[in-house]
This record gives sequence, structure tokens and C-alpha cells, in this order.
Amino acid sequence: MPLIVDHDKRRAVIADIVKEMIAETGIDSVTVRAVARKAGYSSTILSHYFRDKQHLLLSAFGSVLSETPVRVQTVMDAGGDLLECISALLPITESNLRDWQAWFGFWGKVTHDPALAEERLIGIEETNRTLMTILDYAVERGELSKDIDKEFHANGIQIFLNGIAAMVTTQPDVWPKETQQVYLRNHIHMMKTLPAGLQK
Repeated sequence: MPLIVDHDKRRAVIADIVKEMIAETGIDSVTVRAVARKAGYSSTILSHYFRDKQHLLLSAFGSVLSETPVRVQTVMDAGGDLLECISALLPITESNLRDWQAWFGFWGKVTHDPALAEERLIGIEETNRTLMTILDYAVERGELSKDIDKEFHANGIQIFLNGIAAMVTTQPDVWPKETQQVYLRNHIHMMKTLPAGLQK
């Protein structure tokens, strides 16, 4: 009886391995041979799924983008508040931190790789859509005013997330979950109290 292989699961596992390698040893350590070795596959099997290093990177990049809205939706489904929804995007868990490390690793390559540069722009747009969803959710819950400038604040949250994630990936021991959330609470307080006329 032939062995049944879950190809989607195998791709997901490989994407996770790529993200781990970027976080641990940098993006230059990612090669088809090195990833195959770490995954316990032959290079022939790996090449069945990924043509080359760029294809591996794009898959890992796509994995980061696809996991983000799922984390947020999970919080929403559980009735979480605005703080909890945005916290789902912070590098406060090992998997989130690994994804941010991979994300920043990709950034260093985009100036020389048009395909990765395009993926980064897609990532910015996808993140903005997720943030707009969070803001709509917060308005429906009554946490934010109905006349809040959601586009302005979605951009502001994305800037906040990129900034704090950069600090955490540089000095993770200095920026534990509690410290990250203190700054997030302050940002949310600013969102709630900033007069509408000053939002642009």
C-alpha cells in the first residue's frame, strides 16, 4: 500500500524550519540542502516542493502572512478585547518572535530581490487589512468611538508594531510580554483620547 503524504502539512513544516533557521542563523544560512538536512528529507524530496532558495523564502514569508489573521481571529472568536487582539501580533510568544525575526530577515534582502520586495509590500497591505478588521471589531464592541479615523490608526498601529518588534528582536530579555503590553496600553489610550481633528 503506498504511503499517503500530506503535502500541505509537509510544506508548512518546511516553511517553519526556514523561519527557525532565519531566526537562529540568518537568512544566508537558508539553502535547499541545509533545509532538507534539518527537515530530515533528501534534497530531491525538498526540490519536489521548492525550486530553489527564493521559493523557500517566499513560502516562509507567505506562512508569516497567513498565520497573522488566524491569531487575531482566534482572539476575536474568544471575545477578546482590543488589547488582546493587538497583543496577538506582538512578539510575546516564541512563535510570534520567530516570525518577526524572519520578517526582519526578509527586509534585508528586498533591495536586491524584486520578488521579495513585492511580498513585503503585500505584507504591509495584509497587515493593514488585519488592523482595520481589529478596529472595526473594537468599534462594534464600543471600545472605540464610531467616528475614529480607522485608516490613520491602522497605520499608526503598524508603525508601533514594527518599532516595538525591532526593539524586542534586538533585546528580547529587556522587552518581556508585560513591558510590551504597557506600551501597547499607552498606545491604545492615545487612540481613545486623541481628538478627531488631530488625527491627520
